[in-house]
Amino acid sequence: MTSESVDQELVAIALDRVDGFAFERFASSFVSAIEGGGFTPLGGMHDGGADGFFRENIHESSRAGSFYQFTIQKDHRSKIRGTVKRLREFDRSPRALYYVTSIDIPHSDAEEDLLTEELGVVIRIRDRSYISSHINDSSASISAYNNNLSTYTKFLSKIGGSDDVGVSRHVSDPSVYVFLQHEISNRLGERKLVHSIMDTLILWALRDTDPDLGVFMGRDQIVKEILNQFPWSRQFISAEIDHRLSSLRAKSLDGREVRWYSKKKKYCLPFETREIIRKENIEEETIRIRYIRSLEMVASEIVRGGGCSGGLVAELVDSVILKAFESQGLLLANYISRQEDDGQIVLSDIVEEVLDLSSVKPEDFPSYRLCVERVLTSLFYNSSPDQRVYLQSLAKTYVLLFTLKAEPRIIEFFGNMGSNFNLFVGSDILVKAISERYLDEADQSARLLLVAAKECGMKLKLSELVLDEVYTHIRNTNFEFVNFFSEIEPYVTREIARNSDKILIRAYFYAKERRLVGGWKSYLEQFITYNNIASQSGREEIKRYLISQYGLVFVENDYFESMVDLQKVGKLTDILLANGDKENEKLARNSALLVHGIYGIRRRQNEQNSGSPFGFNTWWLTNQTRIQRHTFDLVRANFAKYIMRPEFVLNFIALAPSCKQVRETQGRLLPSGLGMQLGHRLRDDVMKNVLGMVKQWKELQPGRINALISQLSDQLKSDQFKVYEVTIESLNKLKRESGIQ
Repeated sequence: MTSESVDQELVAIALDRVDGFAFERFASSFVSAIEGGGFTPLGGMHDGGADGFFRENIHESSRAGSFYQFTIQKDHRSKIRGTVKRLREFDRSPRALYYVTSIDIPHSDAEEDLLTEELGVVIRIRDRSYISSHINDSSASISAYNNNLSTYTKFLSKIGGSDDVGVSRHVSDPSVYVFLQHEISNRLGERKLVHSIMDTLILWALRDTDPDLGVFMGRDQIVKEILNQFPWSRQFISAEIDHRLSSLRAKSLDGREVRWYSKKKKYCLPFETREIIRKENIEEETIRIRYIRSLEMVASEIVRGGGCSGGLVAELVDSVILKAFESQGLLLANYISRQEDDGQIVLSDIVEEVLDLSSVKPEDFPSYRLCVERVLTSLFYNSSPDQRVYLQSLAKTYVLLFTLKAEPRIIEFFGNMGSNFNLFVGSDILVKAISERYLDEADQSARLLLVAAKECGMKLKLSELVLDEVYTHIRNTNFEFVNFFSEIEPYVTREIARNSDKILIRAYFYAKERRLVGGWKSYLEQFITYNNIASQSGREEIKRYLISQYGLVFVENDYFESMVDLQKVGKLTDILLANGDKENEKLARNSALLVHGIYGIRRRQNEQNSGSPFGFNTWWLTNQTRIQRHTFDLVRANFAKYIMRPEFVLNFIALAPSCKQVRETQGRLLPSGLGMQLGHRLRDDVMKNVLGMVKQWKELQPGRINALISQLSDQLKSDQFKVYEVTIESLNKLKRESGIQ
């Protein structure tokens, strides 16, 4: 054992969490270190290897007749039996099979004897216990752990053990890399695409309406129907539903009309529209039926004379394809659309999973597995026109969902990223949250942001600097109200109120119009004792209110001053004052100290050198932009910006659906006519660009991919020019119903 030895308990934890690709890389290095010998992966695309397309993680050793299988699959007996059978079917003569697995296999020596006698092949099992006990045998075996498995135990070093999933999970699949590239290059968003999808979903929701039968749907019923089935659409539904309904009732969509009954305030589809949709559904279902029939024909040829059902084999193949999109969607879509030789697509584990969930008896697994894999091989290398049309449709629907963030890997990535955030909330967000006191809960956008961010595990901070700004804003707002509005209050109309540049004054008059408040004093006393507004005790009241209401952690100025160059803070303070960006020296210094403090905290916490794919954790969460005009050199010197847009949190984390919801959506849409119709909405150039980025990903080394993911993550957090459907200024209803500008 060397001084660099690995804790065996850590090895067990890592093996319990490792994915298939990373385990294969580890196992290859580990076995080479322990037993020597070179390994050649079997399979590939067209070489007649051990399992053709599937590769199966089987490697041929330099020793004659010896084969190695690396897997995280749990059913070791059926896996070993199936592998030996498959090797023989492809004219190989296995003398020994070394089964290397990430799981523990009880009584492994007895299992070896049992399978060796049954199969006539020497079986040697190298399970989790074996790996743990031999991990420190040499520097090479230790390196195998450090290079491939150590990332799966990094989460243990964090307080509370928060789940930092590490580098390899995001590097071994192109999803995160491609998505970030797509978002960065697509600043204007997919507005036309979103509108088209919205229109299709609205028509789908209205599918059972019929004016002759008196079946109609109101706006809220349409929204509920869509969100019940497709919760991932919540972001653009909330922002666009009224606009799209208005557009659809004003003009037909490709001949499909939506009728609006103003007295009922409800919608329905006329006969002509329902007939068009019916014909489209027939066309899409016909494509799927032809696809299934073609699979059944191929399966019937393969199972001829055997004990398997061709129809059941076809169903299993279809299930494997749909599950493959869930686990390897972008790689599979890339292969289907480009017909590229992609050795990273591995379907063997999915075949096992589908068999486990099927009605097939365990003793028939080997026969059905072989038939399924042969049909899959035919499907990918010798597909019929009907099969290609259907597979292309699945690929296009998947890429559509991918661009709309309806992909579990993307949700998981941003969720894990958010749980590490250390955000200093800006005064603009806090003042807006205060102003939303009398809005309906669903319309409180700033409050929703803060509550959702907290629920996602983000650490929200109230700096003393920002507290001063919030308190000063309230004090100055009261001064303006007393001097300009108090005497004319009975005569202030909505139009007059709208002209005030103080959001609290506007919010007060809108709330008063709705008879929710009795007067200015009682309005302010929701946050601060009115008689204390001009005193330090009032500042303390605001502090306690914000901390209690939003779960903020207070940070004093001394904390920032301990980690910054005060001379540099002074220079930025002078610049802000000279350019009129702050009204007094104290507020100017506060902003300068916060900017330099963000970089100081990052240095103190070593965020620059952590190697995290999530980028920096510490940010100033604000929509303020004027200060950035004076900090270009500072940003350049620190290689990153310091302001995170609230829209980033809203659109990628706070309002994101769960992974479970996204998987359910994929399960509903990929095999359905509606899914195919939505897929048609995706422009060919978007499909081409997304898959082109997969090719870029393949050409990069893991370290470079990780570095780019980190860089792109930070760029997206701080991009001031990206257009979002949902913003902190509008969850659309906010403007429409409350009137706040």
